[in-house]
Amino acid sequence: MKKFILTAIFASIVSVSFAKDEFNYYGKTTDYKKIGWMDIGMEAIKDKINDPESAIFRDVYFNQGRDGIPITCGEINAKNLLGGYIGFQQFISAGKAELTFLQEEVSDFPILWNRLCH
Repeated sequence: MKKFILTAIFASIVSVSFAKDEFNYYGKTTDYKKIGWMDIGMEAIKDKINDPESAIFRDVYFNQGRDGIPITCGEINAKNLLGGYIGFQQFISAGKAELTFLQEEVSDFPILWNRLCH
C-alpha cells in the first residue's frame, strides 16, 4: 500500500507532456541546465544505494513537466552488500530524495515509468 501511495503522489506532483524525440540524453545535449538537473537526479539515486561509488548509469535523460518540474529518468547498476553488481534497474528522480524512486522500491513502478519517462 505504501509503495502505491508513493507512486500516486509522485505521479500527481509531476505531470509530464513530451514526445519521445524531445528526450535530452546525458552526454548528447549541450544544455548545461539540463545536464545539471540530470546530475542532481543521479546524485539523488546514489544517496539511495548501498555503494554509491560503484554506480554505473546508462540511458539517462531529462524531461520537463508541464508544471516546470525537471525529471531525470534512466538506469543504474551498483554493487550490493556482498560486493557484486545486481544488474541494471530503472530510476526516476525529481531531484529530491523523497521524489526519487528505484524500480525495486515501487510495486507499480512500470505505471510510473510509462507515465513520466515514456
